Amino acid sequence: MQRVEIAEDWMELRPEYAEAVHVRPRPKPLARLELVGLGVLGIVFLGLAGRLMSTPLSRDENLFLTVARLGGTQDIYLDLGYNHLPILPWLLGGLYDLVGTEHFLLVARLLVLAGWAAALGAIWLICRRTEAGFLAFFTAACLLMGNVLLLGGAGMLATNNLLPLAPALLAFYALLHGIGSTRPAPLAYFAAGVLVSCAIGLKANYIFLAPFFALATLFAPTSRGFALRLLAGTLPLAAGGLLAGLPVLMYVLFDTQSFFAHTLRYFTELQPAYWAASSEPKVDTLAARILLAESIWLANATLLSLVGIVALALIPAMRTNMRESLRLVRGWSVVLALGLAATGFVVAFVPSPSFPQYFVPPIPFLILAVVLLRARTATPDLPGAQAVLGAVALLALVGCASRIGPGLVQLARPQQWETISLHRDMRALAREAGFSGGERVATLTPALALAGNFAVPPEFAAGQFVYRVAPYIPEGDRRYYTTTSAAGLAAFLDAAPPPAILISGEEKLEEPFKAYALSHGYTGFRRRHKGRTIELYRRPDATPVLPPAGGPSTL
Repeated sequence: MQRVEIAEDWMELRPEYAEAVHVRPRPKPLARLELVGLGVLGIVFLGLAGRLMSTPLSRDENLFLTVARLGGTQDIYLDLGYNHLPILPWLLGGLYDLVGTEHFLLVARLLVLAGWAAALGAIWLICRRTEAGFLAFFTAACLLMGNVLLLGGAGMLATNNLLPLAPALLAFYALLHGIGSTRPAPLAYFAAGVLVSCAIGLKANYIFLAPFFALATLFAPTSRGFALRLLAGTLPLAAGGLLAGLPVLMYVLFDTQSFFAHTLRYFTELQPAYWAASSEPKVDTLAARILLAESIWLANATLLSLVGIVALALIPAMRTNMRESLRLVRGWSVVLALGLAATGFVVAFVPSPSFPQYFVPPIPFLILAVVLLRARTATPDLPGAQAVLGAVALLALVGCASRIGPGLVQLARPQQWETISLHRDMRALAREAGFSGGERVATLTPALALAGNFAVPPEFAAGQFVYRVAPYIPEGDRRYYTTTSAAGLAAFLDAAPPPAILISGEEKLEEPFKAYALSHGYTGFRRRHKGRTIELYRRPDATPVLPPAGGPSTL
């Protein structure tokens, strides 16, 4: 019990709770069931992988893939128009350089799959650290992989929506290690700070992690004096955060106006102006955003996480009284997880208009709360807690079966994966059109151009995201942007007619590109790709290369 008194005294546990956390023997009969559970999770993960590899290319991926590919030789903000913090293009661009492949979408999706695996690994580490048990890990993994939002665009695309979850969860594990250690562990706090900065660097929405983690180091554990908590906890946390955040801080300090023009002002001024003038369907009113949030958070695995939290918290009250439930919930780790989830709920409403991926931030912390409540459950309440976890896991598996099942089928057909077939079809289309590789192309779908081995001008590297807001860029910020607009497109193309113009067939903004190609005598070629027609136009004087027999038809 010595370890309990030192490491867990801030939880104010009664003896039976302390026993439940640290000296409860591991249930031996579960050993065989654990192997079965791992097998089930492995099957679910394989289905998730198949779904991820087969999900069609999204407009959002154009930004991340292209900037990552070109960012090694050009400034990601001034030249390429990137509008997020820079960690993802640096990470993905480094992978491109390391692997040396031209399968850019495949490598990016594999990175996302690695993010899924790392998030699951972080949950396993947390369950092991808190001794929550295998069933808690199994349930948490089912809640994560079975979340319908994450099985959609938020977790199946090469964007920055899923990747912050792994460093955020690993940061929580490092904090658990630092606070729960019998002796001060500044390296654990330092690692937590590094990981928090990584999560924020991937997606700025996770900035709310920093103050919560800092407060946790200031108030826990109470067995250490405030000065020791500050010196051995808060300061190493801050040092790790600052060190990992230096690359971003360099942009802030030395390229301030350009950085904020492309990040903060893009999302607070340019994007709202574009959507205010747009006739596209959008979720911009508070009532509509609440309805969208309800459809996401009060459904599937997210709702099951909420149910699990409430059920686990109320089990002690059903056995004795509400005071026992309050004692269960008020541990620092549970309070931190619930506080992060609550703040994530608020942060999701900040951007306008709303899109489903904005509602991801609270999800990992709701799952964490389930694990931590199970870890603090007293021995008399274990049967009820195990029943709750088992029911939640089963329902999560049933809820995701309609998505994971087809993913298993898709996994067995790699030639039909989007990550493979898109590259194959674009290369075939480029050859048919007479291009040998490296020709400059005008397009709002630069990821397709990369797959076809074309050179993407910086004006189109961000896809439509800078092009569509160009009319709303203030005069003082125009020098920070490399772009053109619908109004100036013809003049821009006339100044240096591109050898190729590429049309994805999915964006209305592409119509002026097609009109220019047709009015200037470009020769058109088309190829069907999974239900859509991709069109490639060759400039009349561009030198053709004889294509192989067969292939797409001429327009």
